[in-house]
Amino acid sequence: MTTTDHLKATILEQLKTQELVRVPASEEEFFTLSAQLPFKTEYHESEIVTMGLASYWHEVLVSNFIFILKTIFGQDESAFVLGSNIGVQIPKFEGGYYLPDVSVVKDAPKFKPGSTAIITNPHLVVEIHSPSTGDFDISDKLPNYRRIESLQQILFVSQKKRMVSTYTRSDQPGVWLNQDFFEGDTILIENTPVALRDVYDKVQFAK
Repeated sequence: MTTTDHLKATILEQLKTQELVRVPASEEEFFTLSAQLPFKTEYHESEIVTMGLASYWHEVLVSNFIFILKTIFGQDESAFVLGSNIGVQIPKFEGGYYLPDVSVVKDAPKFKPGSTAIITNPHLVVEIHSPSTGDFDISDKLPNYRRIESLQQILFVSQKKRMVSTYTRSDQPGVWLNQDFFEGDTILIENTPVALRDVYDKVQFAK
């Protein structure tokens, strides 16, 4: 069994009992495995991070956001709204590759050398929290997202209740404005008001 086969077997075995799996691996092993695994696979600080298959309501939220963002950016011929198969490269320090659930690119996409599937210049990203990924998104991914020079807004969306947290770049270098929005509130995306009821249209919550 090759090292890659062993990593794949380890990940699949751990996903039977865990919703989020983190396995040490090289960047080369990550790219090999990410092409083989049928679910979201990211690379963070020399670890492969996998989340298993997304829930039905997760995908409803993704669909809602794609519709909302296409409405907001639809008149801008330089803007593209993308789904979760497009990766985002984190600037090299520890480095990483994330798969936001929805992203927006403005102007010409800038790709990781040798790739047309990983971009380096997102304008906006959306992450739909699940119970298993919320801590990872906030503690690990958020600081890295904020280091991307092109990125102007980050949205974290809860699946448990109507709640969206936004992080918007300010005019001051390195300073971001964080706001939390709840049922009945209206958030601003690209200076466009969006009601939370539209974000959560048709979404049902576990009782």
